[in-house]
Amino acid sequence: MARRGEVVENPITGERITFLETTGDTGGELLRFEYVLPPRFSIPEHVHPRQEERHEVLSGTLRGRVGGRERDFGEGERVIGPAGVPHAWRNPSEDKELCIVSELRPALRMEAVLETLFGLARDGKTFGGLVPRNPLRLAVMASEVRDDFYSTGAPIPVQKALFALLEPLAFVGRRLGYGNRYPEYRGPA
Repeated sequence: MARRGEVVENPITGERITFLETTGDTGGELLRFEYVLPPRFSIPEHVHPRQEERHEVLSGTLRGRVGGRERDFGEGERVIGPAGVPHAWRNPSEDKELCIVSELRPALRMEAVLETLFGLARDGKTFGGLVPRNPLRLAVMASEVRDDFYSTGAPIPVQKALFALLEPLAFVGRRLGYGNRYPEYRGPA
């Protein structure tokens, strides 16, 4: 579990997170963190059935697309990605970092996902800094978050079917000790 003030970095993507309020601080109601995104970094369109995303721009420009409407948000502006509404985020700058404060309500499992993926990336155990190389670890992590968010790039029933196909692999992975949270991936090395 993350602690307030801890910093995790993804050396492959260039993302950096400083935890401001953790799931432990808020009883799982909120995950709040400062999020630095490198130039041209984007988070593809996705939807959270049960979770709201809020972002406040501290510096730079956040290009957001919420419910099919796209616009840029500057310093001091806020944007919400409501639960159930497709949204995507991007740093459109060619040379400047974007710094935002992000809030996820409820926190669900995102704190563990972020810590684990950033730690795996740091250890060279991901493809592109985002996808675990080990298929058992990938299956377990996908199983843990299967109802938390979906890509809009494929129909949700297709994604649910894929998650169902991964369940036997996730079962094996869990039996072999793979999980969604690892003590060695808390904070910096």
